[in-house]
Amino acid sequence: MPYQVGLDLGSAGTTVATGRGVTTTCKHRQHATAKEIAKVIDDLAARYGEPPSRVAMTHPLTWPHEYLEQFRADLIDEGRADVLFVPAPHAAAIAFDDNAQMPEHSTVAVFDFGATGCDITLLRKQSVFLLAGQPERVEIGGFDLDDLVIEHVIAKIRTHSPELVRSCVEAKELLGSYPEVRIPVVVDAEVREIRLSRLEFESIIRPAIELVVDALERVVRTAGLCEPEVILLVGGSARIPLVVREIAQRLHIPVMRAPDGAAAMGALLEAEQLEPEPSEEPTVFLPAPREEEPSKRRLPTTPFIAAGLLVLVLGGGWAAHEAMNRPKVQVETTSVVLKPPSTAELPRING
Repeated sequence: MPYQVGLDLGSAGTTVATGRGVTTTCKHRQHATAKEIAKVIDDLAARYGEPPSRVAMTHPLTWPHEYLEQFRADLIDEGRADVLFVPAPHAAAIAFDDNAQMPEHSTVAVFDFGATGCDITLLRKQSVFLLAGQPERVEIGGFDLDDLVIEHVIAKIRTHSPELVRSCVEAKELLGSYPEVRIPVVVDAEVREIRLSRLEFESIIRPAIELVVDALERVVRTAGLCEPEVILLVGGSARIPLVVREIAQRLHIPVMRAPDGAAAMGALLEAEQLEPEPSEEPTVFLPAPREEEPSKRRLPTTPFIAAGLLVLVLGGGWAAHEAMNRPKVQVETTSVVLKPPSTAELPRING
């Protein structure tokens, strides 16, 4: 059965959305290449028994046209000529609107706080989502927050290891849900624990968070009549509680968190719209008309039709008989002659 695919090329991984769910296929610190995208599609074809009928792929709004065309050419070289490109903020807004059913001419600010940066885009719904202001990007992302936490912990214990780096990254992600995290470390062959509370974590990252919220405030304040009705949070770093609090306190606009994989789901919706699933309608079969042999064809002889034919035949014969026996009348056409005292004389009739 034909199926469609939405791909979101995030800096931390490629997210795949199909009608069966959303999954993140790989982790990387740079944008996926055309070869990697082709491999993802090949894996889907092997899993489902056939390649997808349509693929829609997100891309950063900041990609220049030349880079986009080069990426398209690379996909064609990999045998993928039918990939549709969708800007990532538009894809997230499409997925949000699919559930929220935003009114026409309403505006949403997409606050995409990802691994390598924060992209802020203002979109207005006019049948489709159009840019309503100047987008802005801040080069602060989740990887930078990881580095701040790592530097803070290393300064405490004065040691460094790959295991410690991984533990600090995991601790940062857990502090979005827990008030405190204990990080195991090995110091002089002795296992120790470093406690990192959410308050301590927020004090470390607050200057960076203030910079990205400053950018959001600039975009919103310069929107004029297109001030957003809602701010849509996208990306892993947008789940940090400090981010939500800072935006709500400074802008006083409702804040909504997009579910994981929202951009991939929006791309999937675009792919499905271009190639909708065929609707299953009941089929009615009519019997073929019955053919009769020429020798057996005859006029219908129901009682009423037979009686009508008899009346027509008898009436026609009687009318013909009367017409033959009726006396012939000759009319002589002369003008009317007026004689005194103005008496009219009609034309003579000869029998």
